[in-house]
Amino acid sequence: MTRARRWFGTDGIRGTANVEPITVETMVRVGQALGHWTRSALRGQRRVVIGRDTRRSGDMLESAVAAGLCAAGAEVLLAGLLPTPAVALLTRRLGAAAGVVVSASHNPAGDNGVKLFAGDGFKLSDDAEAEIEATLLAAADHAPALPTGSGIGTVTRVEDASGRYVDAVVGTVPTSAALRGVRIVLDCAHGATYRVAPEIFRALGAAVTTIGAAPDGDNINRDAGALHTAAMQARVVAEGAQIGMAFD
Repeated sequence: MTRARRWFGTDGIRGTANVEPITVETMVRVGQALGHWTRSALRGQRRVVIGRDTRRSGDMLESAVAAGLCAAGAEVLLAGLLPTPAVALLTRRLGAAAGVVVSASHNPAGDNGVKLFAGDGFKLSDDAEAEIEATLLAAADHAPALPTGSGIGTVTRVEDASGRYVDAVVGTVPTSAALRGVRIVLDCAHGATYRVAPEIFRALGAAVTTIGAAPDGDNINRDAGALHTAAMQARVVAEGAQIGMAFD
C-alpha cells in the first residue's frame, strides 16, 4: 500500500525559496534523509548526482542538499546547470544510487524545489518518497544516526556534464546532418537548457536562433518559455523558421 506523503507532490517538493519547506535547514534534512535511504534501502550505495537550474536560490539549495547527503555518508557528484533529463541520464550512466534536481520547472523565479530520481533515471516510487519523508519528519530522538570519521561523504564535480548529455542525445540520431537546412528558433526560458539545447540542434545540422538564453538568476520563465510562447512564435515568423520550441 502506498504511504501518504505530506511534502512530496507529483513532481517532488516545491515552494517559495527561503520559505518552508524550501529552506536551507530543511534541504539539509532532505539530503540526510535521501542519504540514509540509499544506504539502508539500497544496501549501502552512496553515490548521488545533483543538478540544478539557473535560479538565484539554486546555489544555496544545491549546497544544502549536498551538505545533508555528505552528513549521511553519500558521495555527491555535482553536475551543475543541467535540464532535468540530463540529470536522469547521468544518474544512470554514472552508476549512482539516486539523482537530485534542484528546480521548480515552469514556476516563477522566486520558487524552487527538489525532484528525486532512482538509480535507473526514473522518478522515485511513491513508497520510496514516503520512506524518505518519514525519515525527514522523524523527531530528533528517532532520527537515524549519522556516520563519523571516514564514513562522512565527499563532493566531486562531474567533468563536462553538459557535454556528456549533448553527446548522448546527438548519438540517438542516425546521422549528424539530420536537421541540415532546417531553421529552428529555441526559447530556452533563461533556464537550464540555455546551453545544451542550442548545442544539440546545431550538432544535428540545424540553423539555430535562440531567445531566452541569458539567465541572470532572476529572469527564468519571465515572459519566456513554455508558458509564454508569443515571443518565440513571432521570432519564428520573423526568421522564416520551420519550427520553434519553447522550454520550461
